[in-house]
Amino acid sequence: MDVSIIIVNYNTLQMTQECIDSIFEKTTGLDFEVILVDNASTDGSKDHFEREERIKYIYSEKNLGFGRANTLGYEQSTGDYIFLLNSDTLLLNNAIFEFYEYIKSAPSQVCCLGCELVDIDGMPSYSFGTFPSNRIFLGMIMKLYHLKFKALSFPSFFQGEHPLTVDYSSGADMFIRRKVVEELGFFDPDFFMYFEEVELQYRYHTKGYISQVIDTPKIMHLLGGSELKKNKSTHSLRTKIIELESRYIYCSKVFKPIERFFMPILHLLLIPKILLYRVCWKEKTCMLSVILNNLFRRPSSSMFVR
Repeated sequence: MDVSIIIVNYNTLQMTQECIDSIFEKTTGLDFEVILVDNASTDGSKDHFEREERIKYIYSEKNLGFGRANTLGYEQSTGDYIFLLNSDTLLLNNAIFEFYEYIKSAPSQVCCLGCELVDIDGMPSYSFGTFPSNRIFLGMIMKLYHLKFKALSFPSFFQGEHPLTVDYSSGADMFIRRKVVEELGFFDPDFFMYFEEVELQYRYHTKGYISQVIDTPKIMHLLGGSELKKNKSTHSLRTKIIELESRYIYCSKVFKPIERFFMPILHLLLIPKILLYRVCWKEKTCMLSVILNNLFRRPSSSMFVR
């Protein structure tokens, strides 16, 4: 098998089906399998996808989050390469073949590939990033207050000559060499959602591997489509709380001691913004607890090892 395509579904039946349809419509020139991991969906996904004969369907009795669900799919995969694809994406061309052809002739240290994603309007979308630092976190916090400083920002898409070597590519479309996963492990199970693909590629980076973004695959990403649908008429801090907790986990594993010291202090700047959010006090209290508890959190003893 050339490529194992792993998709994680959580109550996104229609988007997931459209994603799968785009794979079979656009993909030619290689042997591939599609593995769908269902994170205990309650929207009829189980009954629907159990009848989808083109895929290997794995149902989890509980929501494992992004990384652990992908690991469950990886354990059932057979491909020489692993392609992680978000359920809220659509292939616009023979993208998987483009990744496959490129990585076969790329230097062996190239372990992860992504592409320049576009949104529903065809505009460049978040496709890669720089490994987090306190400077970047400060920029993200200032942006919440509608304050932007060029020195605190970082690019997330690029319109220029490719391939582009990046710190990490977006987890929405990650094409990975299986042998690197076998050597250095897959997602750290400490993460539920957010930052797991960053930590993964940081771990690979420390061993001399690099990630690249190429422009020949064309993929549309309906960025956060499932969350937007669920929260269309409500205000919620749920995803922000999960993201913030994962941010602390990442920093506890990767940051140097002095960086770990200042990071929780820096995030005290979020408190005024949280108090102004139009959400219930229960959610505000939960997010404030994450911030305050992490002022005294002990750092992780080491990075994840398979």
